[in-house]
Amino acid sequence: MKNIVLIPAAALLLFPVLVIGGEKEDTYLKEKMIPLAQEFLQRIGQTNNFPLGTNQVKSYKVGYFNDRPGCTAEMRLTNGCAFGFYTEKEKTEIDWFQRPIKTYYNLVNAPKAKIDAVKALSLQNKLNKDSAAILATKYFKLLGHKEENFHSLDFYPPEVLQCYWSGGEDDYGGRLPYYEITWYLKDVTAKELDDNDSRAKLKTVVIEVSGIDSSLISYSKGLLPIGSDF
Repeated sequence: MKNIVLIPAAALLLFPVLVIGGEKEDTYLKEKMIPLAQEFLQRIGQTNNFPLGTNQVKSYKVGYFNDRPGCTAEMRLTNGCAFGFYTEKEKTEIDWFQRPIKTYYNLVNAPKAKIDAVKALSLQNKLNKDSAAILATKYFKLLGHKEENFHSLDFYPPEVLQCYWSGGEDDYGGRLPYYEITWYLKDVTAKELDDNDSRAKLKTVVIEVSGIDSSLISYSKGLLPIGSDF
């Protein structure tokens, strides 16, 4: 891989320095990123997507903190799966994951054939909001989260949204066979959520699941400690 250093001069004091393909970054890729990606995929039952070596890594980048040990990093595999990593000192975790599946389509002025193809996706849906929540909770637990640390059946239960597409002949759009479920930490208050407090909104775990094959599409962990909910 090429050695490329991107250093925005005006941002050095505020943002990480992004480095791609140096010796230190290659070591981080092989010793942290690939093994953690393998473990993550093992947990969610997607071993067919395993990165077995660097030849299955399409791209990656590492951004080191300039005020403390650690970094953020991203890796994309040749099959389109993408991972985000976060390191503080000696601890590293995957804080987001995304498969190459679109869960939103803007079909305003799109050809009829494309609209019909997206509409056909909904015919494969095997879930509803209740069963999607149950499925997402399975992945939530497999990835190490505990329901008792989050709001469940109290004042702010997990949000379940069905993904959608917009546009079409009537400009109304329709639903897709994909669902997004959001859990809020228990220390987030109703007032913070009602006030759209930006930090409170990031004390979340967000999971997308597929109604076609019951797989996990994406995962995002907000402002939570490495390796735990609190």
